[in-house]
Amino acid sequence: MDVATLGVLVGLVVLATGSTVWLVKSRPARERDPDTKFWYGFAGVCVLLPAILITTAANSWAGALLAVLAAGTWFWAGMLTSRHLAAQSSIREHARAAGEHAALAARHNAVLARWSRYELDPAAAIDFPAMTDVRCPETSALAKAVALAAALRGDTRDSETASAIAEYREAVALLESVFALAEQAATDPAPGSLNRR
Repeated sequence: MDVATLGVLVGLVVLATGSTVWLVKSRPARERDPDTKFWYGFAGVCVLLPAILITTAANSWAGALLAVLAAGTWFWAGMLTSRHLAAQSSIREHARAAGEHAALAARHNAVLARWSRYELDPAAAIDFPAMTDVRCPETSALAKAVALAAALRGDTRDSETASAIAEYREAVALLESVFALAEQAATDPAPGSLNRR
């Protein structure tokens, strides 16, 4: 067997092995078909096996070289493919967490904007003094919920782990519900309330 033919076979074995490993590991998840892994593997073996067996029939050392090269390429390509897929998964998870954080931050900002009306608008401050008086239990709970959500917002932005996002989600939900209760209590013209409506 001449060197040029062996070089072509080496290239074919490396390319076929690497492509087969890549397709077997990456495509089934995208195509959502359980048979895809088998068919990509089968197609790769249909290319590799004849190349190695025919070469072995012509020269046993060349066939052994191709078999070892195929095994090494299989291991190397599998390792690279796993790293690549893990990196892509990490990027997707990071993007999902960043998107969820942005949505939670928007909800958080919406509550703060609604509350700032009671603090910055003199007419609202006069009409609803309970919204700025932390001696009122509802407003005190609101101030605590604002502080908690603000603290978790910063922690979540830095870490973006699932548990940090979950804690921030709970804090924003608590902030929304406590704000609704404080607003309801402040706008309720109950006897003895601070509101002078």
